[in-house]
Amino acid sequence: MVHGSPYRTLKQPGVTHPGLVQKVSPSTTRKKQNLIAIIQPKPLSVSAKSPLRSPTTALELPSRKVGISDEWLRGSCRKTGVFGNLDELYDKWDEQVSLGETIAMKNPRQHLIAEVPRRSSKVGMTIGIDLGDVWSHYCTLNEDGEVVDRGRFRTSPSGVEKWFADLPPVRIAMEAGTHSIWISEQLQELGHEVIVANVCELRAISHSDRKSDQVDAEKLARYARLDPKILRPIAHRTVAQQEALTLIRARNLIVRLRTAAVNAVRGLAKPCGYRLPASSTLCFAKRCVAVLPPGLTQALGPVLEQIAEMTKKIKHYDRLIKRLTETEYRETQALIQVYGVGQLTALTYVLTLGSKERFQRSRDVGCYLGLRPKRSQSGDRDPQLGITKAGNIYLRTLLVGCANHVLGPHGRDSTLRRWGLHLASRGGKQSRNRAIVAVARKLAVLLHRIWITQEPYIPFYGVAA
Repeated sequence: MVHGSPYRTLKQPGVTHPGLVQKVSPSTTRKKQNLIAIIQPKPLSVSAKSPLRSPTTALELPSRKVGISDEWLRGSCRKTGVFGNLDELYDKWDEQVSLGETIAMKNPRQHLIAEVPRRSSKVGMTIGIDLGDVWSHYCTLNEDGEVVDRGRFRTSPSGVEKWFADLPPVRIAMEAGTHSIWISEQLQELGHEVIVANVCELRAISHSDRKSDQVDAEKLARYARLDPKILRPIAHRTVAQQEALTLIRARNLIVRLRTAAVNAVRGLAKPCGYRLPASSTLCFAKRCVAVLPPGLTQALGPVLEQIAEMTKKIKHYDRLIKRLTETEYRETQALIQVYGVGQLTALTYVLTLGSKERFQRSRDVGCYLGLRPKRSQSGDRDPQLGITKAGNIYLRTLLVGCANHVLGPHGRDSTLRRWGLHLASRGGKQSRNRAIVAVARKLAVLLHRIWITQEPYIPFYGVAA
């Protein structure tokens, strides 16, 4: 049986039809030459049922009465690319078909190429915005991808309202930056589709040798018009969440300033022959005033006063954070149940992620925060690398601090602590550091799961009673 090939016969076997090539074997007789004609591959008409049918080849076969051997016929079939059962080929010889007519076979060839759906509609107007601190540049593309407008507007709520309030709903692309949070929220309120591009995926813009505000805006528009997934869009938190997160970042700023001041006081006292005693930052200023000589007290006294004031301000921020966890963000109460996690870490976790529906799987949170190991595998080479350190640095630092407490001497017993101590006991120079990072990744996944389910924390989950 010939797969995917119809059969055709010639009215006059001795006449070569246009488009047909007569193939003659040297060992055949003149009678065979008049009876055998091989039709070369010729494209067939495409039907709706088989839109991807490939060109086929047809072979005109003689009857067994002619006296041609089966071996010679099989050789002719192999040369022309037509294969099948020889008895069925002879049976088909008796069917009379007019030239140009095709006969559907029993088992046509399967389609080797999958059908690709074509885009039915064009993308509407697309706008790319290159955000700036004072002025922001935009580029507008029409449905055909042609630039129809360029310009700039003030990076302010009134400037955005003036330029985009009267426009019909369009697709707008911009880079993630300082002003992208409130601008994207304002544009969405105006009814536009906003795409906030991931800066790490835009090396074609940031590393271009012809970089300018106008060119960057046009590239953003063309990327958004082609496929928004190229920009790896990010999900911004709301302005209200950003304001609460600013409170945490302000506290972190004062903590870093206090640490720098404490280290400066210790360093300035050593050249004079005084080594300040080890103490907590809460009582550092009082202890230093008691042990410093009068000369150094006069020089370092104002700095010690600033350290004491910063300690009071940090306590004030802690009270504000506690109030937020008890009033506006009550879902953090379930996260605080986990051993080693406090109100600061729980609130920072919720505000940084923004929404618990942001991740389909809880395990993706560890990758988002850069707590998964990097990989550079090629062939038989697959080295062990450090973590990616992607995502929010401050939240990753807080989780590592919580993991330190879990594995420390004051950590409460739990399944997570036992698992971390088992990793640390394997030995090696970096075994404890690896265990701390692994526990921090487990905490990131665990906190997201508890945030979604709001179930109580079970310290010995999965352990038989």
